[in-house]
Amino acid sequence: MPVIPLAVWGGHRILIKNRKIALRERFGVPIVIVVGEPIMVGPTDDAVAATAQLKATIKTLLETAQEAYPVEGTGPWWQPRHLDGTAPTPEEAAAADAERDLLREQAARERP
Repeated sequence: MPVIPLAVWGGHRILIKNRKIALRERFGVPIVIVVGEPIMVGPTDDAVAATAQLKATIKTLLETAQEAYPVEGTGPWWQPRHLDGTAPTPEEAAAADAERDLLREQAARERP
């Protein structure tokens, strides 16, 4: 069965942690989609090896999409830090999620 790897870059500018996006900012955001060659995976194939191959392929496709992105990304809030942006790291996003969940739980307990 073929698995079609692809990477999308730009869609994250529409929805990102700890940032409210105005409606007008959601229009005209460029999106780059890079589709890779099918990877054949059969029922007897090693799932761990197939997953590793897929992950490596998607990483390469994502780097290609980032390089092809038509907007210079040094410094903006939507660009990851490893590409010189200021978007939250995965750890910071997880901490923000945990804090939000805690506040929601506290608010729910305080309701009558």
